[in-house]
Amino acid sequence: MHISLKNPLNPPDPLYPRSILWALPAIACFPCDQILRYNSSHTYFSWSVPVSSTLDRLRRLHGLRPQTRTDPDLPEPPRPAARNRRLELLAPGDEIETEHGPCYVVTKHYPLDTVRGRRALADLLIRTPESLAPLYPTSCLTNTDFHRVAFIDTETTGLGGGAGVYAFMVGVGTFEEGKKAADRSGRSAKGKSDEDNDLTQSATRNSPLAPQFAPEFVVRQFFMRHPGEELALLTALADLLGDRSGVVTFNGRSFDVPLLRGRYKMNRHYLNVEAPGALWNDSAPHLDLLHPARRLWKGRLDSCALGSLERAILAHERSADDVPGSMIPLLYQQYMQTGDARSMAQVFYHNLEDIVSMTYLAERVCRHFDDLFDNVQGVIDDDLHGHDLLALGQVHEQMGRADVAERALRRALSLLGSAERAEVYASLGRMLKRQARWGEATELWQAWITSIPGPDVRPYEELAKYCEWQTGDLEQAAMWTGWALHNQQKAPAYQRSRQAIDALTHRLDRLQAKLAGKDVDHAAETE
Repeated sequence: MHISLKNPLNPPDPLYPRSILWALPAIACFPCDQILRYNSSHTYFSWSVPVSSTLDRLRRLHGLRPQTRTDPDLPEPPRPAARNRRLELLAPGDEIETEHGPCYVVTKHYPLDTVRGRRALADLLIRTPESLAPLYPTSCLTNTDFHRVAFIDTETTGLGGGAGVYAFMVGVGTFEEGKKAADRSGRSAKGKSDEDNDLTQSATRNSPLAPQFAPEFVVRQFFMRHPGEELALLTALADLLGDRSGVVTFNGRSFDVPLLRGRYKMNRHYLNVEAPGALWNDSAPHLDLLHPARRLWKGRLDSCALGSLERAILAHERSADDVPGSMIPLLYQQYMQTGDARSMAQVFYHNLEDIVSMTYLAERVCRHFDDLFDNVQGVIDDDLHGHDLLALGQVHEQMGRADVAERALRRALSLLGSAERAEVYASLGRMLKRQARWGEATELWQAWITSIPGPDVRPYEELAKYCEWQTGDLEQAAMWTGWALHNQQKAPAYQRSRQAIDALTHRLDRLQAKLAGKDVDHAAETE
């Protein structure tokens, strides 16, 4: 086999002729013992290669090439999950039909005598969030009935917001009549036999609460098996929330409700249903339990997350099936890639526990804000901590319920240690002062001084103000002021306050000037 290449260079480069650079890959295929020779009398290169050795070389190189094309930019198709890892087995539910295709729904029924934290579900239905309306005027909580609201919790593909975050699971809890719940859960279900529906209705009839069709709490978890089912999920959710007057969430004002509103808004051109008024209407009642929970329990709990409130307030521990909420977006991504639903069963459990716990937490919050004391005997709830009573006393004082606030604060004094009682004394003294109950207020401030050692200047200042402006006893006022100033100056550096020392010094100078008969600026006397 003879190969020749003409060299357009004149004169040619004897070492690196550029005219054959394009042929280097082909040249590399030949055996190394073949020597390239340059014909100096002609403008070309030539060499001889045995045909048999060339073919052998090409066959060997061809055998080293991958036989199938792989593109690293294309994701691998999801592997089908084993039968024991399928969603339908790990989280049994129904496939309901909507005008936008199927939607997978898992339904759980709870009789109203189900107990958690020493309270039953039925206890919530005698409560009302109307007592919280003065604290949260934009939540529209007046004339709200828990029979008519929906408890909502979402699980999403990301912890932030934005167009790329989906609500792949929306759990909704509602109070319903047993027959209505049974009919709705099987109205358009696939794969659920009439025998199964008969068993469900039979179990409902046998509830101990009523001889037939007892009310119950029903949790439906709408699940998006892939992004193509989002329209079906939103349609089914709108159908369920259509007759609901409001919603109850935990941190839903900042996360769940804005996210769902955004998903309805982004898909408005494809949906044939309107977003439910319970989510879309700003005048619809919305009780976000996070905010009253913080008012009640931030004084004694390191965290007011729902899981912490379950353990500390409801005395409820979740099983090992639970999963941290921060891991849920990653688990859903893994499910989408592999089809393995074992982790999704944990997500269903997490979402279900969130919704059920919200009902008991709502009962606890409304009970404490509504009737802290028994109306007949005035006995306070025995499961309240001293810090809770302090917080409730301050809240009831803010709402203008001075009698309830005072009883809560006085009970807190008997439960808290000396380090925590200072805030109780401050709140109770402020309330007595506002009511002009000066005798009781002075006794309280003196008890504060004698029972809680330390450089706190507040009781001394209150007594000095009382003596100066109510009784006109300037000597007593100067005495209380000087005592407070002495405590501050002798206190350790970490307890000393330069601002307090300056204020007490100014007050003492003014009182001594008045005792000396000097004229004092009236503006400086006004406090």
